Amino acid sequence: MPRTRSEDRRNLILRAAGELFIAKGYSGVTMEDVLTKVGGSKATLYRHFADKAELFQASVEALCDEWSKPVHTFTPPGTDLAETLTALGGHFAALVLTPEAIALHRLVTSEAERMPEVGRAFFEHGPSAGQGVLATYLRQAHDAGEIELATAPVRAAAQLYQAMLGDAQMRLLTNSPHRPDDAEVRESIAVAVRVFLHGTATAPATGDTDPGPRTRPRTRPGTGTGTGTGTIEGDTEVPLPTVRT
Repeated sequence: MPRTRSEDRRNLILRAAGELFIAKGYSGVTMEDVLTKVGGSKATLYRHFADKAELFQASVEALCDEWSKPVHTFTPPGTDLAETLTALGGHFAALVLTPEAIALHRLVTSEAERMPEVGRAFFEHGPSAGQGVLATYLRQAHDAGEIELATAPVRAAAQLYQAMLGDAQMRLLTNSPHRPDDAEVRESIAVAVRVFLHGTATAPATGDTDPGPRTRPRTRPGTGTGTGTGTIEGDTEVPLPTVRT
């Protein structure tokens, strides 16, 4: 269905407001600033958005929706699960590690305590939506017998996402001097996928009569099948997702 002039006008306002909020922060932008940028009448602006808070939340939602389109339209490069998850991780990186995305993330975080509805909107339209896409592929792989999941697909997706990009994203958010480069991001994604699918545990050393809290024996990545659990010294066993062949 073709968009109406009113919808086009609303989208124009949202794009302009989003640019202003990212550049100047929430407190640095007024409704008059937005009106100056887009033109038109004040009546039209307030017909679409009652106040700056409403405009801010709508701008955050619009930015997240626009930036995440490549993730929602992602097509797997083939039938190999590791290749699919790695490619999807690359799409996530291209979305969340840009200067604009980092700036928006910082802005929302700074305002979320005072404006919790904005924090919820950012999470629902951003991280939660992306993890939902990732969870779909994990669920399909589970249903096809390719992997076993020890938790719900959405939670597994969140864990995999953090393993892929959590460190790089945090360094950028905190303006760390050790900024990740493209090669490091690609390696982080590849290693996270490999560990997620195959784990890191090995069989206990020969002659070790006290297995303690170690995991049950399983094969090394790429050498066959296996099931096992991951543990932390002194903690309870936590099942790891494993590949079936």
